[in-house]
Amino acid sequence: MKIVNFSLFISVLTILSCGKVPSEEPNQAFEHFIGDFEVGNLNGFHLLVPDTLVNTQIVNYPVRKGLYALKNTLNPGDYINNGYRAELAIYNCAKYKTEVYYGFSFFIDTAYIDQEYNLICQWQDLPNYLMGEDWEPNPVLHGSPPPLALVYLDGKLEIKMNENPTNNNSTFIVGSPIDVAKGTWNDIVFHVYWSDDDSGYFEAWMNGNLITPSNGTTNRFYNANIFNRSGNYFKFGQYRGKENTAHSNTIYFDEVKVGSSYNEVAP
Repeated sequence: MKIVNFSLFISVLTILSCGKVPSEEPNQAFEHFIGDFEVGNLNGFHLLVPDTLVNTQIVNYPVRKGLYALKNTLNPGDYINNGYRAELAIYNCAKYKTEVYYGFSFFIDTAYIDQEYNLICQWQDLPNYLMGEDWEPNPVLHGSPPPLALVYLDGKLEIKMNENPTNNNSTFIVGSPIDVAKGTWNDIVFHVYWSDDDSGYFEAWMNGNLITPSNGTTNRFYNANIFNRSGNYFKFGQYRGKENTAHSNTIYFDEVKVGSSYNEVAP
């Protein structure tokens, strides 16, 4: 979701040199990133959470690798930036005509209650600065589903794409839903070539196994995956989209990485 009432956050992004990147030039350098939580804090992440002390806690159990992981909790009524969310964002890592790998590990808490869809990661579009758009509300683009997302519901993962920011009905599932067991770590790797035409593609692995369907030659799924040439940014955590007043849910994350190869980002 595009984020409104965002002046403070944009100010922080500007200070950290992660603000506007309005360029149509292909093959721009992107920021390699390691977020394994071993420093014991959330430095380097941009936080989209109601309360950092409640929604984002560094813990030493369960841990995928090393000493620490992130405990991400979404409570009833946790509403911020136009959505029920507790997300962490990474900017400057999904630019036009760039090829990027993303990896992370997640652990669905055994007490997690399946009721509503939950985006555990998404690549959301940026405003088209070259066309005069900004983070302020836009009557057309505000509220559009992300171009690419990983969605958890009823014990399964679905990879979803949206190819039209002006049409909420243009979302579709890529491949088949994937069973996910609670109480265990799962490793995800995405390999994406970002483009606004059909040269764009992605392929994905879970626990070392390809989960994108074969196209007869490879497991790359070709489709436009950015809405404009400002590109996307990456978020992970929990985005429920609608209020749930009944319960809280927790997902643990570890080994969040962005790089140029599978081996660089694989947990």
